[in-house]
Amino acid sequence: MNPAAADPDAMMRQWNEQIQAKLKQADEMKQVANAVKVTQRSSDGSVSVTVDQNGVVSALDLTDAALRKQPAQLSAEILGAMRTAQAQIAAKMQEVMAPIIGGDSETMGALMGGYHERFPEPEPADPAPRRPAGPSDDDDFGGHNFARDNKGW
Repeated sequence: MNPAAADPDAMMRQWNEQIQAKLKQADEMKQVANAVKVTQRSSDGSVSVTVDQNGVVSALDLTDAALRKQPAQLSAEILGAMRTAQAQIAAKMQEVMAPIIGGDSETMGALMGGYHERFPEPEPADPAPRRPAGPSDDDDFGGHNFARDNKGW
């Protein structure tokens, strides 16, 4: 017979110790998770995106070279860096959580599964977006000359 089962006070102390241990573990997990950040740079280094443990962008740095790019290309590089950083969160979380909850635990599996589901590996990047064929000057009117049409302003 289990001695703790014969003594209700001992059983309550044991439960309290287990609860306190789990609360301490949860507090440790929260602290290390809150410190997780992942930074990813674009291939040419002109864009740098940092995301937190929730995948939220916490920093965006653009160099002068980034500001000389076409808007569509710059947007694609920002989003690509963000998605790549988000996809790295699971590995970073596993690295910091393993000492606390164990690398092979069911809790770790559930945690990592959630991150992999939320932040899958990004699709391979397409080559730089191309501007549609149009006039050689950069008038942003799509080749239409409003001064020549008879509709007026």
